[in-house]
Amino acid sequence: MKQDFLIDSYMQGLFGQVYRDPFADVHNKEDAQAVCRDLQKKLQTVFAVDLIPGKKEKADIRCIREDDRGTYIQKKLAVTFCDALTMPVYLLVPKNGSKKAPCTVALCGHGYGVRQIVGVQKNGRPRKLPFFDEYQKHFAVQLAERGCIVAAPELFGFGEMKLKKDMKIPFYSSSCKTVSSHLLPFGITTASMRILQAQVCADILLQMPEADAEKLGIMGISGGGLTALYAAVLDERFQKICISGYVNSFRTSILSMWHCPDNYFPDIIRYGDIGDFAAALAPRTLVTESGKRDPLFPIEGSLESIEKIRRVYSLLDAENKYTADVFDGKHRVSGAHSFRILSE
Repeated sequence: MKQDFLIDSYMQGLFGQVYRDPFADVHNKEDAQAVCRDLQKKLQTVFAVDLIPGKKEKADIRCIREDDRGTYIQKKLAVTFCDALTMPVYLLVPKNGSKKAPCTVALCGHGYGVRQIVGVQKNGRPRKLPFFDEYQKHFAVQLAERGCIVAAPELFGFGEMKLKKDMKIPFYSSSCKTVSSHLLPFGITTASMRILQAQVCADILLQMPEADAEKLGIMGISGGGLTALYAAVLDERFQKICISGYVNSFRTSILSMWHCPDNYFPDIIRYGDIGDFAAALAPRTLVTESGKRDPLFPIEGSLESIEKIRRVYSLLDAENKYTADVFDGKHRVSGAHSFRILSE
């Protein structure tokens, strides 16, 4: 009899062996609150943002370009947030006059970087929405045009923040594979770096006198949605959260097909699934966007997580704070509810 030495069965069975639903025995408000707090503490261990080497107490900020976009002013900032590490941040400030405005950290997904959501070319001039950009919809611009102050960073490993060896064609390449591997021996992940970037952008927004601190939001698509989710769980300053094209189950999405290495973090399934961490955002305002034909995050996994989130929000008397936008589309931003909610 021929012996089968393949590892498929073992790998496919790992999730069921390790994952335990943290909300399984939760049936009241007090227990739900306790689990949400516990998940927050556990994610602090997973991402270890406070242990990032060279992290500055206060970022150094310089404005290197300013453009008038008609309804808003767009500034390009150089923000040094770690020793020897500077990120570009696009700051979009609507011409709202003197009134306080909602503000949002906008996080791009995989592509050619932050320029894909702020609608600019390499030379800084406006870029119309071509076919390649449709999945992200220039959503930072969409928010700014609705009166929201937006801080959009170039995420670690994307666009202008790639390794030198990766600054070549194709223009949509990233450094995710290399940096995701090389950061692990230091006890941090690519997501750790990006979460820190989101927090630094929150600092920038909250220092602005025209920004309404009680209306601080965060929105991301795909890999940006990943960052938005975990940054929001760890940082309660984010009061409005939109996670587009990410809320699902690890088993259905991340572990069922090839995904970028920046999606993987040690030990996280011992603590919970994607839907559990999204549910831990309760009772803050949350929008999830899921395409019915998304090949990367299959809709059955999204619906499973949506059911979990709704249950936890209900236990915390916050049903009206959660919006599940399930739309007829593929892997892309919807905006049907998120643009309005973040801009209110």
